[in-house]
Parts: sequence; C-alpha cells; structure tokens
Amino acid sequence: MSVLPGSRREKSMDLFSKVPLVEIPVMITPEEKAWLEMMLRKGKIAVPPGGSLPEGSVISIFMRTMLWNSEELRQNLDIVPKEALDALLAKKELLEIRIQISADQKAWLDNIRVPDKTPLSPNDSAVSLFVRVLLENAMEQQKALEQADPWADDDEE
Repeated sequence: MSVLPGSRREKSMDLFSKVPLVEIPVMITPEEKAWLEMMLRKGKIAVPPGGSLPEGSVISIFMRTMLWNSEELRQNLDIVPKEALDALLAKKELLEIRIQISADQKAWLDNIRVPDKTPLSPNDSAVSLFVRVLLENAMEQQKALEQADPWADDDEE
C-alpha cells in the first residue's frame, strides 16, 4: 500500500532509507540554537556530500550522531555533576526545536531519567535536559578547539 507524503502513515527515513525516524520536540537555550546555526553557517556541521538539505535535517543528523555516541558510551544524566545540571536548569528561557532521531534512539531516550531531587520546569523534560547537556559539551569542545587553533576561523573575517 502506498502512502501519500504528509499523511499520518508516512514513515520518515534517514538519508539512505535504512533507518526509520521519529520527530521529537526538545527544549534548548537561545544560545544553543544560535550556536547550531553558526556551526551550519561556518560549515562546521556539514551537509553530506552530493546533496543539499534543509537546515533542520542537518541539525537532526548532527543530533543523531551525538545521541548515538552517548548511547555507545552509556551516558546518562546521573553522571552529570549536580552543579552543571543546576547551571543548565537555571537557564529559564528555552526554545522548542524539532529533531528527527531513529526509533531506537527514541526508545533509548525514553529511559533517560532526571536524578532525584532535580526540579524540572513544567515545559522541560529529561530528554531536553540531556540534549542540552550534550549541546553544552559540544559547544565547550568547539570553543577549546578554536582557542587551540588561532587560525581556524581566519577565512570568516
């Protein structure tokens, strides 16, 4: 049975039509969103060879890669220092973005739990908090790389 694009029964697939994708909302900070957009503009998060994709698809590919790595390393919110979680939770201005992740990643994320006595605001979730932890870590790593290589962004000036 064929399914029309845009219908409820349409299944999203990855670039190679091998992995079923599901779309989920996540809450991130304006700074994290701006960082993702800047990384795309600078080509640090690149479109796969031979194609052009909408910005949201490229961000989703980046997020799937980060989530896959976290799953492989068996990372979760329990390993994040309380001070780091508190700093993230103190940022009250959150924006919703929608990302496409694999069905397997969604099942894995559904098991992410917030450590005891960690208060979430009503519009927040353990999944969003985990994604913010990953993004903050990526932002710190990128900043360290740029500081280590002072010539890295010369072509941007």
